Amino acid sequence: MTDTIVVVGGGLAAASLAVSYREAGGEEVVTILSADDRPPYNRPPLSKGFLRGEMEDEADAYVQPARFYDDNVIELRLETEVRAVDTGAHEIELAGGERVPYGTLVIASGATPRSLPLPGMDLVGLHTYRTLADATAVREAAAEARKALVVGGSFIGSEVAASLRMRGLEVALVEMGERLMPALGSAELSEQLAALYREQGVHLLLGDALEELHSNGRLLTGARTAQGHEVEAYLGVVGVGVEPNVSFLDPEQLKLDNGVVVDERFRSSADDVYAIGDVAQFPDPVFGRPRRIEHWSNANAQGSHLGRQLAGAREPWDEISVFFTQLFDVKLQVLGDVDGGVDDVLLLGSIDEGRLAGFHRRDGKVVGAVLHGQSADVVEQAKTILREQPEADDAEALLADPRFRPATAARG
Repeated sequence: MTDTIVVVGGGLAAASLAVSYREAGGEEVVTILSADDRPPYNRPPLSKGFLRGEMEDEADAYVQPARFYDDNVIELRLETEVRAVDTGAHEIELAGGERVPYGTLVIASGATPRSLPLPGMDLVGLHTYRTLADATAVREAAAEARKALVVGGSFIGSEVAASLRMRGLEVALVEMGERLMPALGSAELSEQLAALYREQGVHLLLGDALEELHSNGRLLTGARTAQGHEVEAYLGVVGVGVEPNVSFLDPEQLKLDNGVVVDERFRSSADDVYAIGDVAQFPDPVFGRPRRIEHWSNANAQGSHLGRQLAGAREPWDEISVFFTQLFDVKLQVLGDVDGGVDDVLLLGSIDEGRLAGFHRRDGKVVGAVLHGQSADVVEQAKTILREQPEADDAEALLADPRFRPATAARG
């Protein structure tokens, strides 16, 4: 039996675990098996500064410099595909047939972008957007393409559409739902964002879907929507969500349900196997329900927490989930449990006023918050409020607090 800690997946969660484990004094061998051809990197810049050309060197997106892994006795095996896991034998089978033993296995395999059920998804010029290679290909294409089509109006689609428009491309965004950024849970806020996008020149096709892709035989040239709109485009990005990477796992060996099911210490149903990040469905200790969260802050926090835990720490997981999005000059922070659905969002301020705060209400409780233009102190105060989960009626009193009042200056 080996004592090696093997991590499947080479993203932020894996890197954060390795860093935290070493910083906490962990001394066992750590091996990261990554299908990617780059060291672990942060994904948020890919749809923002990197795509806009503000970040020229891709290494600036790395979680740690490439030399960090050798310097800290962490074996980083890139372009390594995992085919299967044998939890009984404590072994991992790689695509080439090699078997890698483990003492502790951490599944941090992330997620894979969904495709569209349309002919032509392999056309040159049409991309999904998940990896650094994806972002590099789209950035290079954007240097020559004049017109772009973005499918999906949630986080990746909205961010990519904004960045491409800021590069000067004509952009059409198709979203099947009736509003932009539906995950924010607020029709009012979605309307404010839609107004911003139209003001910036993005052609929004809401409540619509792609029906057919056009090409010259090999290259994307445009598309037709279900409502009959014809869109000319030589660059296309599909951002319609992701699925957790669990195809290499045996459901008879591990409990799977929208990811790998884990307990409050990120332990799976199999001995010595843990899961973190986008692939893990965990019991949220604050909101009391199973969740799988696909955002940067969650992967970073869970990786760091499990790294300390494997090195001997015993503090409980007790995080309020936070994610942010950057859309043109608007940065929105969303806190708490909004992915479980909300009854409404009580907003104070607006995007145009330059400062905004709101509380998400569900089943008589305040379960989330959305902030724009607020200080770090206010963000922390909002986290404290969410831990208390006050009655929904109290949200109006919370927003009366002067900390949440909008700025008097309008957005420039």
